[in-house]
Amino acid sequence: MKINLDSPFITAGIKATNLLILNLYWFIGCLPIVTIGTSTIAAFTVTMKMVENCEEVSMTKSFWDAYRRNLKHGIVLTLILAAACYSIWIDLQLFNKMQGNPILFLILAVILIVLIILHYLYVFPLEARYENKLTTTFTNARKIFFRFFLRTLGLIGILVLQFFLFTQINLFLLYAGLFFAPILAIYTVSQIAMPIFRKLEKDSLSNDGFTITGGQD
Repeated sequence: MKINLDSPFITAGIKATNLLILNLYWFIGCLPIVTIGTSTIAAFTVTMKMVENCEEVSMTKSFWDAYRRNLKHGIVLTLILAAACYSIWIDLQLFNKMQGNPILFLILAVILIVLIILHYLYVFPLEARYENKLTTTFTNARKIFFRFFLRTLGLIGILVLQFFLFTQINLFLLYAGLFFAPILAIYTVSQIAMPIFRKLEKDSLSNDGFTITGGQD
C-alpha cells in the first residue's frame, strides 16, 4: 500500500506536528519571562512562512536564528507590555477597592486595553518580517489596524473565540491549550497578517505613511 505524502491529511498532520514542536520552542524561549516578546517574534518568523508553504528546511534553525536576531527588540516589547498590563491591574484594583468605585479608573483600564490591542496585534509579525525602529513598527501596526479594520475585527473575534474555547469549556481543553493555544493564536494572526503584508509590499503604499523595509522573501 502506497502512502501519498502529498495528501491533505498527511500535509495537515505534518503541519500540526510542526506547530506542536514550535509551541514547545516558544515556551522554552519564554522561560526568562523578559524574552516572551523575543520568542513570539521568532515563532511568527516560522508561522508566516508556513502560511505561504515556504518553510525552511530546518524549523529549529529558523526559530532560534530569529530568536537571537530579535533578542533586543523582543525584550523591550515585553517590558512595555508588562508595564501596560501592570497599569491595567492597578487601575482595576483601585476601581474595585476605593470607596464609590471611581469610574475614572475603569475608563483608564479600558483605554489601556484598547491601546495594547491597537499596537500589539500586528507588532510581533511586523518585527518578524521587517527591520525597522520600534517606534516605526508601532506606527505601522496602528496604521494597519485602521486600514484593514474589518479584517482586524474578524481576527480579534477569532482570537477571542479561541481564548474561550481553551479556557471556559472544560479541563481537558484547558490543559490541551498549554500545548497548542499559544501557537494556534500566532498561526491565526499570521494567516491574516501575511496577505496584508504582501498587499503593502505590492502596492508600495508610501503615500499612506507605511515604512516596509527589510522584508523577507
